[in-house]
Amino acid sequence: MTEHCSLAVLGLCLLIGMLGSRWWSVTDHATSMVLHLSLLELATGTDADRTSPPDRLQAPGTRLHDGTFSLLGTDELGRSLALGLACALGASITVACSAAVLALGIGTLWGTMAALLGGRWDSLLMRVAEVTAAVPNVVVIVVVVSALQSLGSAVTFSAMGLLYWQTISRVIRARVLRLRGESYVEASRAMGAGVMHRLRLHLLPGLTPTVLAYGALLLPRLIMLESLLSYLGVSSSASSAHSFGRIIAGVTATLTPLSRSWWPVLMPCLVLSLFLLALNVVLDALSKRDHQSAR
Repeated sequence: MTEHCSLAVLGLCLLIGMLGSRWWSVTDHATSMVLHLSLLELATGTDADRTSPPDRLQAPGTRLHDGTFSLLGTDELGRSLALGLACALGASITVACSAAVLALGIGTLWGTMAALLGGRWDSLLMRVAEVTAAVPNVVVIVVVVSALQSLGSAVTFSAMGLLYWQTISRVIRARVLRLRGESYVEASRAMGAGVMHRLRLHLLPGLTPTVLAYGALLLPRLIMLESLLSYLGVSSSASSAHSFGRIIAGVTATLTPLSRSWWPVLMPCLVLSLFLLALNVVLDALSKRDHQSAR
């Protein structure tokens, strides 16, 4: 039952994230500026970054000054929390998934090459992975993204992906070495099958459960890292509303201990926590099924 509930929550979050992703370019005729909006913003005719001082810190379920209904309330600048969180889901999913694919791709390629080449090449490739693994990842990512954040979100997920591939490369190397000794792989080799044939038909399918299992561990970590970067103000989306960390940072910088406005901080934390919990449960269940089927 927990798995089904988590799957429903995760599906809802992914749907909202897809609708909240700012993939559509629209020209503002008043300012002649090109704006990137989501389908939710286009459907509602508003902007998650649009401020409204009269609607500052309105509670969830209240009516704004223009008569519209506020589902989750507004933040310290009068922006819609519902639209902001939808855009934040889209941004986090896009950046984290891109970084995870990059890290898994590099790690799988690196570990497979080390296992197949063997000898000195194996030692050299693994020493390189160990040296890069000793680098403080978070510090390097903060420095790189801070210096190059003007280039867009590609810098964020590239920096994250390029610094989180070492562990999977060691796991993949060990898995390939084990698969090479299996009887069906040895039989294929004895029948004259080449390296690419064995890699495509025997090794890569055997690596799939391992890659999925590690991806289940890596993806939530990357989502939290993206939120941390935006909270520190070094993410490519640090100046906009579509970021969990930016929403929380903006509110905590303006609220006082005596303030009763709880929703601008609680809502982003609650949405992010539910999303990560559902993601962990679903990915863990999928990885267990893949391991059972592999056996």
